[in-house]
Amino acid sequence: MWQEIAAWQEQLHLRPDLSVKTVALYTQDARRFATWVQQEHPGLKVGEVTPTDAKSYRDHLLAKRYAPTTINRALISLMLFFDTIDGTNPFRHLTMIEIVEPAPVALSKTEWDAVRRCAEAAARRDHGLALALATLFRYAGPRVSEVAALQIPGVQVSARRGLLIIRRGKGLKHREIPLVQEAREPLTAYLAHRQYLTECWRERARVRGEAVAAWSSWPDGHLFLGQRGPLAERGIREIIAKLGQAAKLASPLGPHDLRHTFAKALLDPAAYGLDRPPMPLPAIQQLLGHADISTTTIYTRVSADDLARMMGTEEAP
Repeated sequence: MWQEIAAWQEQLHLRPDLSVKTVALYTQDARRFATWVQQEHPGLKVGEVTPTDAKSYRDHLLAKRYAPTTINRALISLMLFFDTIDGTNPFRHLTMIEIVEPAPVALSKTEWDAVRRCAEAAARRDHGLALALATLFRYAGPRVSEVAALQIPGVQVSARRGLLIIRRGKGLKHREIPLVQEAREPLTAYLAHRQYLTECWRERARVRGEAVAAWSSWPDGHLFLGQRGPLAERGIREIIAKLGQAAKLASPLGPHDLRHTFAKALLDPAAYGLDRPPMPLPAIQQLLGHADISTTTIYTRVSADDLARMMGTEEAP
């Protein structure tokens, strides 16, 4: 079997669609299987492997407690390998390990309150930038890429209503998200500072004898600016991560965690102290910009923390 694996590896290296790392993983899976065959069925030739042997190997990997994704990759690798061997492929119809995606991790009300307090405390230093970003993710649920591309006209706020306009979301889809007061107030405060930043960038350009950058203009430039220009996704992630650290959260905080929290609060408002009925899934799908409602249904799954809370086994803080 070792010679056949070596020949297969050479074939894989000739495929431009496979990276060196992928080839290494495929051949590693095949060699691991060959080692198992040597131990369990000495003398068994590659063309003599049966579907029963394939099932036994899958059960062996399960007993070794490999991750389901690792087991499934190994089974796919072996299916590809045996496609190059004459005869019936013993791995062709073998059932894969079903992988149940965990429920998205969302912040609890207590955790979000801690994050918000840290953002409010930072407002004197960053003129409300972190607070505007955090509340936008938490109460409107945009993707970080959408926020990085957001222009000033994409946010319309007044004392009584507001609207976030995503003009080119995932799949180039346009969508509009109403802004609640918790998001409007920080955005209004930041917008005042953003207008001041336009004057600063104009003055800097004048002193240097340079043209004024379009992204710094008002009222049609980029909404969120850093010290060197528009905030990129990396900069936004760093700001949110620092809030999570300041709030002493158990796990690193990212924009997507706040997006998950937005969705969970719509689906389970009681968990956030809100006295209103859960929002229907199609409405949540529209707000999140999911192309398929099956993507939205992941929020209906119950997390381990929620199960502990429901069963009364969660330890008091």
